[in-house]
Amino acid sequence: MQQARYLNDNRLISTAEYQTAAEQYRGLLLCPLCGEKAWFIKEVSSENINRAACFAAHHQQGCEAATLRLNTEDDTTDSNKTDKVREPSARYAPAGLWQSIKAPQLGGVDGYDVNTALRQLLSHMCRNRDFANQGQKIQVLTAAGRELIAGKLADYLVHINDISDKHLQALYIFWGQINNVNERECENPVDDELWLNTGDYRKEPSVFIDADLRYSIMRRFKLTDLDALSGADFILLGHAGKSPHGKFTLHIAMSKYIAFRLYGVS
Repeated sequence: MQQARYLNDNRLISTAEYQTAAEQYRGLLLCPLCGEKAWFIKEVSSENINRAACFAAHHQQGCEAATLRLNTEDDTTDSNKTDKVREPSARYAPAGLWQSIKAPQLGGVDGYDVNTALRQLLSHMCRNRDFANQGQKIQVLTAAGRELIAGKLADYLVHINDISDKHLQALYIFWGQINNVNERECENPVDDELWLNTGDYRKEPSVFIDADLRYSIMRRFKLTDLDALSGADFILLGHAGKSPHGKFTLHIAMSKYIAFRLYGVS
């Protein structure tokens, strides 16, 4: 798409307009035809690809504004190892891990790798939002063996649209879709911030990533450009906080507790 609809005043804006005031428009764009959330994709010019700046969205089926194809590789087996930084003792989650009602041990001394297990679970949830309602159980341990969560999977899974005050303070598995990425650089690099926004950064949930975690995430998933996370599905094991304005913010302790389902553009 070369134009997107700006939520605040319902007018159409071009990619050139967006680039002159990205902070104003970020997270507030829709497809002009189907109304799905949109995000900006910057221009690419290289030996292998030449693509003009544009807007993308996860369009409703049949939307005529869908000029780009978004492709993803689902990972419900152990064949596509997205996580590139695995703990030495961890085992990759086998195919069918989440099909069993028996609780798989994730983490700990001899448990399955948390990150690849989360990635598999994310693919299942994206295909079927009711996937976790089959009675499956879950157990997650720290590397030292301390139990983080244990019980019915459905009791811990929370879509970002369903976050409420009851999810504050305790650990949950949150999942949803990233709409846009906002990097905030500070005078002291240790204070740099990364915000993975699910939409309007002022009101809708965001994932907060500090400078250390930002580096760890880029290394773990071999990301050279954080904009690749725009439009991606995500899942994380972490806590939710709430601002005085009512906005929910999600936090993780380590990069292994977050996974992404990235989309390629063609």
